[in-house]
Formats: sequence, C-alpha cells, structure tokens
Amino acid sequence: MLRRRSWLGGCLGLLAGCCRQNRTDVDTSEIRLHELSFGPEEGGPQRVVVLVPTWANEHHKLPLVIALHGRGEANRGLDVGAWAWVRDYGLDRSAARLRQPPLTRDDFLGLITPSHLDRLNDSLRTNPWRGLVVACPYTPDILGHSDLDAAVPMARFVKQYLIPKVRKRFPVIDSRQATGIDGVSLGGRMALLVATLYPEQFGAVGTLQAAFRDQELPMLVQRIRWAWQQPVHPMALRILTSDHDPFRPTLEKLASMLQPAPQGFAFDLVAGPHDIDFNRGPGGIEMLRWQERVLVHNKT
Repeated sequence: MLRRRSWLGGCLGLLAGCCRQNRTDVDTSEIRLHELSFGPEEGGPQRVVVLVPTWANEHHKLPLVIALHGRGEANRGLDVGAWAWVRDYGLDRSAARLRQPPLTRDDFLGLITPSHLDRLNDSLRTNPWRGLVVACPYTPDILGHSDLDAAVPMARFVKQYLIPKVRKRFPVIDSRQATGIDGVSLGGRMALLVATLYPEQFGAVGTLQAAFRDQELPMLVQRIRWAWQQPVHPMALRILTSDHDPFRPTLEKLASMLQPAPQGFAFDLVAGPHDIDFNRGPGGIEMLRWQERVLVHNKT
C-alpha cells in the first residue's frame, strides 16, 4: 500500500507539473511570433525569436527589449535557446496577462507574496502595461569562462546586427532611451556584461538571478562604474534575486559594493527558487513590467 501511495503521489505530482508547464488558459493571440536567422556575415550563426504585440504598428511603435535565456537552454542548440523564452518560459503568456490584469497567484505559479501581488496590481491600475517588442536571441554559454570578456562576441552581435535588424523589420522606437536588455541566470550575466561594453546602446538594463561569482565582483563593479560614467549611459539598472536563489548572497554583495549607487539603480528581492518555474512565473512578468515602466513610463 505504501509503494502504491508513493507511486500514485509521484504520478499526481508529475501531472500537476505538466499542467503547470502547459497552461493554455490565456489567449496569447495578440502576441505574434517571428523568427530571424543570422548567417556568419551577420555575426552568426544566430537565431532570434521576436514577440510583437498586434497593436504595434508604424503609427504606434513600441520599445525594444532584448531578453536572454538561461544556461539549461544554451546547451541544447540554437533553436531551443532562441525559443526558450516562449516555449520553455511562456513569455507570450506573461505578456498577455500583463495586458489583462489583475494578475493572480496562478500567474506566478504561487511564487509571490500577497503584498507583492497587491503592489503589482496597484501599479498596473495606475500605469497599464502598454507593451514591448521583445527579441530573444540564442545566448551562448559563457559560464565556463572566468574572463568577463567572454561576452564580447555576443555584445558585438547585439550592437552591430541584432538591434539594427529588429529596428528595420519591426515597429520599434529607434532610440537608446527605448531599448532595454535583460536576462535570467546566464542571460542576466550576459545582459549586464553586454551593457557595460556598450552602455550607449541601452536605456534600461535588468538582470534576473544573474550568475556571477564572488571573485568576479571587483572587476564587475569597475565595469559598471565605468559604464555609468560615460556621457551616454542607461537610465536604469536593476539587479533582482529571489529568496531561494543560490546567487542571492553574491548579488547582495554586488549591490552593497555598488554603493553609492549608480543613477537609477534598484536591487529587488522576490519570492522563488532558481529554476524554470521562476522563469515561467515571476521572472517573465517582473522583466516585462520593469522594462516597460522604465522605457515607457520613465519610472525607475
């Protein structure tokens, strides 16, 4: 009987996990999906999935955000990585829900406190989510490198090829102030390093559970301070971690070492683990909402 109960419990848990991963209760038809390919002459091979709201057009352009995925998808090839924010993390669903508040605990897979949920819904009532165009490139795995310059090839691709092509092909606002970069774990690491290499390209720089090591922090702080000392630099920088993120202690040290803080700096602690459920729940929503607040509403 005990074995049967354990087996049944495991099956029910697996079924619940599958249902949670494949939520189909939200209409995502207002978020159109496009795929771009880049050959060697354009910094590739690269593949990029672009999420474009249907209400964006030549007369109503939206800000652009570059969203970078985590390490698990990086090691599964270009197609898996480029589609990670949609197929694995459900970013189109998160965008659709932000468009149709109020948000619920189910949207966060339960990974949110009641007070935080109330604040987010109050914010959406005051400043409704107006949308973003989100470009999701394949993010190469640079976590095996201790040299922060491992991000240079990706940074060049983003600046020289990705941003220009997306601005040419889709209804996005063609300005630094309306361009953001963000990412989770490996993607958060990459986003911050790309932004410190080319600070003049971005209005908002966000990270979710960014994968950094303690020994890298002194050099990273130098790079952030250099970037924010440039004549043209981002309006806002956000470092977000969660209560069960293994990178939390390192990111808390980073926030402390950045004092006095750069312009527009925010350090946020939310609920959740460092796993794919965080990306599907709090991660995607937090990224979309914060980037839109900075790039559309000019709120840091």
